[in-house]
Amino acid sequence: MKTRRAVALVLSAVAGAIAAGLAVAFGVRRRRGMPGAHGEPSVEGDLAALAPVLACVRCGGLLTWDDAATAYACDACARTYPVQGGIVHMIEQQDLTGQNRRFAYLYDRFAWGYALASKVAFAVAGMTEERGRREVLDRLQPRGGRVLDVSTGPGSNLPYLVARPDVGEVHALDISMGQLRHARALVRRRGWRVPLYLANAEALPFRDATFDAVVHVGGINFFDDRARAVAEMARVARPGARVVIVDEKERAARTYDRTIPGFRRSFATERPPVVAPVDLVPRGMEDIRLSDVWRGLFYCLEFVKPG
Repeated sequence: MKTRRAVALVLSAVAGAIAAGLAVAFGVRRRRGMPGAHGEPSVEGDLAALAPVLACVRCGGLLTWDDAATAYACDACARTYPVQGGIVHMIEQQDLTGQNRRFAYLYDRFAWGYALASKVAFAVAGMTEERGRREVLDRLQPRGGRVLDVSTGPGSNLPYLVARPDVGEVHALDISMGQLRHARALVRRRGWRVPLYLANAEALPFRDATFDAVVHVGGINFFDDRARAVAEMARVARPGARVVIVDEKERAARTYDRTIPGFRRSFATERPPVVAPVDLVPRGMEDIRLSDVWRGLFYCLEFVKPG
């Protein structure tokens, strides 16, 4: 009984910290205005050099860089993907549907407070953000290769990925333009070469077997098609790569229902119960593990693509 009460208190405090952080951040937004003015240079990497890892999200065709158009073009279907302010636009947010559309709007709205709320939430849970993120990210085994951060948000995982000596390249994507603006500000402030993509985890804009490690923290619980997202992460992983997927457990989601503005309204009907997507891992994957992280408030699903 004491343990349950302690967990409930931590959950309530974490959600309260998130709400408080968002409230503070909204005040900052009103004072400062939006970062990332139009016309900023694209400095997040050699754009032409990215083409060999990219694929058309419509047909899977190869992409080539068109310097005159500042865009990637599909060799097969001629669809173009513009680069605006250093962010590769692989989707149009207005084309999103269902929960993906609603949560993209929610994350846009909360972008200003997300990073602050995360730091406060980790502190309330009794750990530093570095310790919490390393608990998850240290499970990756990139062996000097390329890492994909799916649903990067404001880039919260990036400091702990870029600094690792066993990481060669880091690529990061999100469905929320608001979150990516903050990730871009972080990348530019630190001087990192991290390509950023506005993209949907259910249709990753990369060729097969591109990444030596794939990580996703937060979001998959309420994707439109969780099975497709897990399959996509497995598809873009190279043989031998570990995929790590983290999100909140049901008891944390119940606390969000009560405390985070707009969370409940993000669902067309009743919120589906949270279940770790272990049954959605594609057949043939190896070393499948499911464990608790972050004081038992989140689950961590891992698997390795067979080599």
